[in-house]
Amino acid sequence: MINRDDLLERWIPYRLQAVETLQFAWGLLNETEKVREMHICVEGRVKLRGNVATIANPMIEVGFIHARSLLEFLGLRAHKGKLAQIKDRRSDDVALENFTTPQYPLSKAHPDSVLSAYPGSREEAEDSLVAIFELTNKGLAHITSENFSNAWTEQHLDIACRGIPVLLHNHLYAKLGRNVPAAPQSLPSGL
Repeated sequence: MINRDDLLERWIPYRLQAVETLQFAWGLLNETEKVREMHICVEGRVKLRGNVATIANPMIEVGFIHARSLLEFLGLRAHKGKLAQIKDRRSDDVALENFTTPQYPLSKAHPDSVLSAYPGSREEAEDSLVAIFELTNKGLAHITSENFSNAWTEQHLDIACRGIPVLLHNHLYAKLGRNVPAAPQSLPSGL
């Protein structure tokens, strides 16, 4: 079982690192339309050869899964193209509302407070977070023929990836009187 300190100090930062890596890999993959060769070396020895997509695609996919997981941890979901609160949790879900401060228990993040944290328009913030859910659910976790509720752009992805750490800070770490710790592993070079 994951204890509170492990979750706060290791697991959430690890997932945040995956979201940052998603942004890195997305940028790497989209720098050019040209197919580029890539070698992965471990201690100076080539272990994997392929094109940039060989490594970038799995990094992107894992980042989406972790981004969705962090939003769900906060108590959020997408419903009919809008940001909504999760209604019911599974009994073994570790969630924001499992935490307490000396004064009060924490509760699920409300879409209004989440969207008000973004300095731009509410619609842009909502679309960006809904994009994470829809791209993860309909594009990765399940293959569906259902259309997305919107035409998602790189800007939506960027806003969501930059916003998720802010939301975790505002709704969890700051309320506990803590800073979001650095990830337990280093970031890919180039970030």
